[in-house]
Order: sequence, then structure tokens, then C-alpha cells
Amino acid sequence: MITLITANWLLYLIALLIGVVTAFSVWAGTGRESSAVEDFSADDGLLEKAGEPVQPAEPKPEPSPPAAAVPETAPPPPAPKAVVAPVATVPKAEAKPAESPKTAPAVSGKPNIPAAVGEPDNLRLIKGVGPKLNTLLISLGVTRFDQIADWKEAEITEVDQYLDTFSGRITRDAWIDQAKFLAKDDIAGFEKKYGKL
Repeated sequence: MITLITANWLLYLIALLIGVVTAFSVWAGTGRESSAVEDFSADDGLLEKAGEPVQPAEPKPEPSPPAAAVPETAPPPPAPKAVVAPVATVPKAEAKPAESPKTAPAVSGKPNIPAAVGEPDNLRLIKGVGPKLNTLLISLGVTRFDQIADWKEAEITEVDQYLDTFSGRITRDAWIDQAKFLAKDDIAGFEKKYGKL
């Protein structure tokens, strides 16, 4: 097989080049040369869905017919005016009063959890907390294992709503149990239950 390829390498190269040229000519002939600006239409309704105000589109000027074909007695009809419907505004939902002050979100957009006392811990030691979750927890004011170890159901629910796509990870990955081991510096107990750090 190798001898066949080495003896006819030039034919294989020519066949490859013919294939590439043919594929390119087919691809180029499919009408990809039209630009996105020519295909853009401000009247398609997508801008209203996005909540952006719509600028009325200027009508495209029609090519004028030759001077001999235009009758001189009839004035040209007036150009139609573009009518733009006003964008409907959605009223903001009023905030519901908090059921208890412990579960009410703070004014600063952070959950109501006890403040950290002491040096911050490396929260990435908790299995299931990666770089993104670590950054998110720090932005919420969670920096220590003892904070997480003391969480009750109310705090779990409160913090969970800020985790967005990571919602449910606190209970699924057993953060509280892991944090209890790490807060007590019980590395042996942690590794026995959750594996190597």
C-alpha cells in the first residue's frame, strides 16, 4: 500500500487539488456574496421583541423610469409615511413584603447571612466548588467554612437563589457537611468521607 502511494503521490495531489477547487466553486456559487446589510429589515418586528425603540425606516427610493415614459399631466403620488407603533412598556412588578427578616434579601443585593470573622478560607477545597462558584460566593460575602457549616434551611434557600445555574448544588454536593469537616480542620475525616483534597 505504501509503495502504491509513493509511486503515485503526484496523482493523489492533483486529485486533492481538483477536489478543493470544485468544493470552493460550489460553495462560492451558493449566493453567499450578499451582505448582511442588504438582508437587514427593520420592519421584521425583532427589535420590538428585544425592547428597543424602533427608528422608522426610510423608504428606499425607487428607480425613476425614463423621462419619455412619465406622463406630464399627472403629478406623482405622495410617498406613504412609515407608521411605527409605540413599544409597549411592561410595568415593573412590585416587590412582595418579606415573610421574615432572616430570609429577606439585603439592600446591597447580597443574602442575609452572618458576616465572616477571620481570614478567608479556600472555598475551592469543598467538592463541587470551582473557580466560578468560588468567585460568586466571595461576591455574596461567603468566605469561610464556618459560615457554610452554620447554614440552616433558610440560609440555604437564600444563597441558592443567587447561584443561578448552580442552583441546588449546596444540598446535592453536601457543602454543609464538607464545610463542617474543613472548619474543624478534620482533614482525615473529610478525606475518609469525600476523598482526597
